[in-house]
Amino acid sequence: MRLRDRRGPTAARATRGFTWAVKLPPDIGLPTDAWYRLPLGAALERIAERAELAEIYSADEHNLLAAANRRAAVASGLRLTVHGPYDDLEPGSPHERDRRHAVRVHRRHLEAAAEIGALTYVVHPDYRGCSLPRDARVVDALQRSFAELEELQRELGVRIVVENMPGVGFSHFGAPGDLDLGALGLILDTGHAAICGTLHEFLSEPQAELAHVHLHDNRGPVDAGDPHLPLGRGVVDAGAVVRAARASGATVILELLDEAAIAESIAHLESRGILEPG
Repeated sequence: MRLRDRRGPTAARATRGFTWAVKLPPDIGLPTDAWYRLPLGAALERIAERAELAEIYSADEHNLLAAANRRAAVASGLRLTVHGPYDDLEPGSPHERDRRHAVRVHRRHLEAAAEIGALTYVVHPDYRGCSLPRDARVVDALQRSFAELEELQRELGVRIVVENMPGVGFSHFGAPGDLDLGALGLILDTGHAAICGTLHEFLSEPQAELAHVHLHDNRGPVDAGDPHLPLGRGVVDAGAVVRAARASGATVILELLDEAAIAESIAHLESRGILEPG
């Protein structure tokens, strides 16, 4: 989910003049979307102060289809992952025209991700506005989209990862094994899994290669709105998540709303010794 859409009334915390205290290890990074009001180059400069890894959400002012943004990404010198767009994209649509449109859009952003040397590219599967029964037509469409994305992965050399979604019945990918990811990897969103009650399952038996993680917190199924809380405020065991990520060689992004939430989460990780390099 787009971080800016999760900002509640407490999200207007000041960030100007914010003081960082800790440098993150190389496998833990920060999202540019926490600085979505800044130009991409400025957002990456903020991340470079405390991390070597950044995730770019390729939309709006940070859209990598813009040549200036690709130049800024390369110039940052950071290791990069890319979150593909998802608004109005339906890779699981039973309507072939809509499904193919989603794959074509991802192809363009994947080409941009390859140009900047991205390590991974995040794709959302389906997501619906309410809980509905499983639909075999959607599953079939998703599997066909995944097969085409596998071809793009081979062609462009960027690892493509599929993200689990929040809410039981809101998506066809909320638990391990819900979908066959084939040669694609898994990006485990810890908040989404906590809402579905499947975080332990994903950590113990993901049934796909765990390649990337979005780490944030919530209070479980009662937080159906996916608030992206700072670490330590909910049910997510950040230590267990980071250990699982390191065991599989996955990268981790602290997918939080703003600098204050990031700082609170880093303090939580530091106090528990989780920031020691794996």
